[in-house]
Amino acid sequence: MAEKFSEKIIESAWKNANGHCERCGKLLVRKNRGRNSGKRGCWEAHHKNRSKESILSNCEIVCVSCHKKTRSFGKQKNQ
Repeated sequence: MAEKFSEKIIESAWKNANGHCERCGKLLVRKNRGRNSGKRGCWEAHHKNRSKESILSNCEIVCVSCHKKTRSFGKQKNQ
């Protein structure tokens, strides 16, 4: 399984995504990271390819709805 992203990578990915889900474009809330928070604008840092390193080019910011549609959802909680 892929290792967890560093906070520096997540921050860079967040800035690149401009606070929006990179799959559907939904506006996200910076402080609402985590799929279990139950608040509007929740999001996760997701590995595009789970077999690769935890680097910026493999990190995408996705809303909870889009994250649930990935094949890896629920398999590893420490992204």
